[in-house]
Amino acid sequence: MRENRYQKLMNGIHTPAGLNDRVLAAARQQTAEKTERPLSRRARPVLRGAVCAACALALVLGTVTLRPAGPVSDGAGSTGDGTAALVPALSFGLTAYATDTGETVLPNANGGLAFTAGDGMANPETGDFTGCLFRVTGENIRTVSLSIDRGGLYRYILHTDMTDREIAAARKSMAEGTLTPAAISQNEDGAWYMPEMTALDNTVTEDYDPTVSYGFWVPPEEMIVDETMDLREESWANIDLFDRAALSVTVTFADGSSQSKTYQLSTGRLKAAYEDDGTLTILPQLAGDDESCVYGVYAVDEAESRWLEWPVRGANTISMSNPYGGRWQPGGKEQVFHNGIDIPAERGTPILAAADGTVTEVGFDAERGNYLVLDHGNGLETMYAQCQSVEAEEGDTVKAGQTIAALGSTGMSTGPHLHFEVRQDGESQNPVAYFDSDIRNTLQVG
Repeated sequence: MRENRYQKLMNGIHTPAGLNDRVLAAARQQTAEKTERPLSRRARPVLRGAVCAACALALVLGTVTLRPAGPVSDGAGSTGDGTAALVPALSFGLTAYATDTGETVLPNANGGLAFTAGDGMANPETGDFTGCLFRVTGENIRTVSLSIDRGGLYRYILHTDMTDREIAAARKSMAEGTLTPAAISQNEDGAWYMPEMTALDNTVTEDYDPTVSYGFWVPPEEMIVDETMDLREESWANIDLFDRAALSVTVTFADGSSQSKTYQLSTGRLKAAYEDDGTLTILPQLAGDDESCVYGVYAVDEAESRWLEWPVRGANTISMSNPYGGRWQPGGKEQVFHNGIDIPAERGTPILAAADGTVTEVGFDAERGNYLVLDHGNGLETMYAQCQSVEAEEGDTVKAGQTIAALGSTGMSTGPHLHFEVRQDGESQNPVAYFDSDIRNTLQVG
């Protein structure tokens, strides 16, 4: 199984005793009740999201943005009062849905998408259809082109309310080998449904259909089949084929214009957490024993993402007791939201600027202790708290990697650490989403 240090670490973090077995047992029972006929190990549905209920992924909607029409004139593109008119500029995005609940998951502010592996199909003869599904979304799209530099892609169409004739035709096609083997299942209301999965190799260009989904496909010759592994380990190993892959998406619009985006992929266990407003967030964050997590693909938009350097010299541990997000107070009676991550290290360890910026605030208070805030432009800020001392002064311009403070244990702190926060337009963000995969692969939890 291909694993990096981060994934090995995450695989060592266990769910509460008995929870994983209970979820898997319930899911297998549900599958057995709904599936018309059993499938062998050679052609079997794969339940991948054993801990988290959602079985697909994240959301970035295609939008219509406004841009200046060009130089002001008395003709088209002018408002007539000497100001530039705004005309629509088409754009697209990627989206996916939880197939069981219909729930969508919003992207983080750094353009990251968490593709959660849901129900898929594995067959040594046709490959592994991982269940990591997405759709291209937007308005006035004419064609879509997809390519990936590792593994392959597949088209996914869900057939619902199937008639007896359609079921018979599907069985025949599967027997003849013209249709990928799939489970024909029944909803609680008695309606029959079936996923149609078509391997597309590593590139595809076709007319746009907003109802069609695409997924990550492991070709038969690259698929890991190991009878000594349990089904979860085997499916995770196949998903790892896409670690460090690049997914490129190009669309053409009805007006003849086109737009392209490239997403860098990484794989691993992703934390699933609900924010204060009820929004589900899935991020590549270290998950604790009592936290939900899923295994999947994390994708970042190369053009839109901003990356930070690690802020503590020589330390690569994130405190398990204080991760980003909701956590229970001692005694379990109240839940509070932790706006950053805590990075423990020895007192006096240099704290480094995570990116070029300007010091906008230096101070001390009872909660944060000694702290400072850096402004990195375009609404991005970082805060460094619980410091032993602060070396930078308000108004200073600093460079990424420059020492700005010393690590300590001031304010509301039970031991020496850096409390590190990331804010976008004043809203706290998960700091882990702002470190690239090279940094995330070195992280430990303690």
